[in-house]
Amino acid sequence: MTKRNLLVSLFLVFGLATMASSALASTQWVTSKNALYDGRSEGLAEETGEYILTNNVAGTTNATNYFVYTYSQPLVAHSAYLKCSGIDFPSGCGSEFTVTTGFPTAYNVTVTFASTFYFSTTGDIIELIVRVNAAAAGVGCLTAPANGLWPSSGPGVITAVVDADQTTSAPTGISVTGTDAANTYAVLYVRCTPNLSLTMAAKDKDVNGANGLPGQVLNCIGTKDLGPYDNSFCVNIDEEFVNALTSYSYELASDPDATNGTQVILTLTDVPLNMKINSPTVTDCNALDHHDPNYCNKGYWTGSSWVWTYTGTLDVSAGSVSCTPDSPAPTPPTQTCTVTLTVNTEDAGSPENFDVCFTYKTHGPLPTGYVEIYADIQKGPLTPSTDIPLFNGTYEIPQPGLSVVDFSDCQTVLLYPYVTSQGIYGYDTGIAVANTTLDPFDVPPPAPNFPNLIPTYGKGSAVPQTGDCYYYIYSGGALTAWYDTGAIVPGSVDAFFLSAVAPGISGAYAIAVCEFLDAHGFAEIQYDAGLYTGFAVNYIADVLPDPAFYTRKQNLLGESAVTQYYLNNFFKYLLIYDPPKH
Repeated sequence: MTKRNLLVSLFLVFGLATMASSALASTQWVTSKNALYDGRSEGLAEETGEYILTNNVAGTTNATNYFVYTYSQPLVAHSAYLKCSGIDFPSGCGSEFTVTTGFPTAYNVTVTFASTFYFSTTGDIIELIVRVNAAAAGVGCLTAPANGLWPSSGPGVITAVVDADQTTSAPTGISVTGTDAANTYAVLYVRCTPNLSLTMAAKDKDVNGANGLPGQVLNCIGTKDLGPYDNSFCVNIDEEFVNALTSYSYELASDPDATNGTQVILTLTDVPLNMKINSPTVTDCNALDHHDPNYCNKGYWTGSSWVWTYTGTLDVSAGSVSCTPDSPAPTPPTQTCTVTLTVNTEDAGSPENFDVCFTYKTHGPLPTGYVEIYADIQKGPLTPSTDIPLFNGTYEIPQPGLSVVDFSDCQTVLLYPYVTSQGIYGYDTGIAVANTTLDPFDVPPPAPNFPNLIPTYGKGSAVPQTGDCYYYIYSGGALTAWYDTGAIVPGSVDAFFLSAVAPGISGAYAIAVCEFLDAHGFAEIQYDAGLYTGFAVNYIADVLPDPAFYTRKQNLLGESAVTQYYLNNFFKYLLIYDPPKH
């Protein structure tokens, strides 16, 4: 026998007329709310805080009596969910109520008693959870207050109020009171974008030891190089507030109509066709090193051990990378690649973040420039007519164009540590630079009596490149002269006297930046005493590590520094990717 039929049974069986007046008394409901929710301004169905009615007076309500909840923003259809608890709700709400959204206006939810209901005691609770259009015009958005005190109304705050009403044919059976005069509560704070941040992660130490910088740099690969490379980069996605990422189970816990959680779509643009990107690995902040700036656990050091104030709970899975060639195709052609990340589990009470690390393989020639990455967030598949929570399409994290890889044409930097030019009689410097990007390692022998080189030599052959060399000449604490050689073709040497381009310089040095690999310099300092007398000394210019990839603070200069780096990578590749067969 249900509570709603208990009153009728008492009349028929026991004839308790004295109890009738008590049973027909109006119930009285006191309003309150739970903790407020944070909502994303781009969401069309952001979940509000629960609006709570607690029964304060035992009594009876008749069928067709109802509560009317009025929200300050339009509702989304099929977004209201009722929860019931207390002694008179042994199995939850069941079929005791009907819930109608958008009646009589787009701002209202009507909760109607399906039949006459007797509340035998006090303390029964009815909770309404509603999703509202947080992206509605005029709502605005808020940032977290410094003092922790949110406003109770105004732009960026969605409020709700509840009233008791009745049908014209039924006596009054319900009344509502509140803790304030208007019974109005703030139920949702609409948070400003960005809701997530996208930055370079500081986790991957294999990207030339420079991960975390605005752009990652590939070692000298572009339109003039054919070498293969495999490398990696990591980005970090961080919640700007605790509910910026939600899981399906989180949504489902308070709304049985929920169909999905948060998905994050990472998009990489300007990806060369001959660059293969593998599906990423995801590391949540709780699994990062304690010293990583993205580590999510908060704690303090006791002097002997760490005490953590909370442990983040985050699990994000990554789908496969999907790439589509760009159309119309640029030269060289590029592609756009995407991968979808799905939030499986999250901590609704703490802001968290996760690293997404990509590995890739590529070979030249490649277009110079940056591979850029940006992110969208969405609530599952984009079918707004059925998805809950609804989402206004995808929302782009407002930091597009995060550069992750820079394909740079190679250059050679030469240092001439002493140069001078004093005119017709006196000191002068002859300067030469050779473009050695023509070599015998990938071509047939020129004549039958020339040796055949072993095939593996060809893998290390230079790629013919043409480019200028730009000379910067310093003396007396300043840049005093500069000179452009013009184009130097592969297999040729450019030579000039310093006095012809920068006369009257003494005590100087020169740095040449050449637009090709494998440039080598030579200098001869001459002294002309006249009458066919004089002398000359010469030296080979130093090859400086390319400052695009190496700092000049290194102890080792010259090509040996670069060679050592490539040797390390070569042996690492042999050990990891091509181990000896036993």
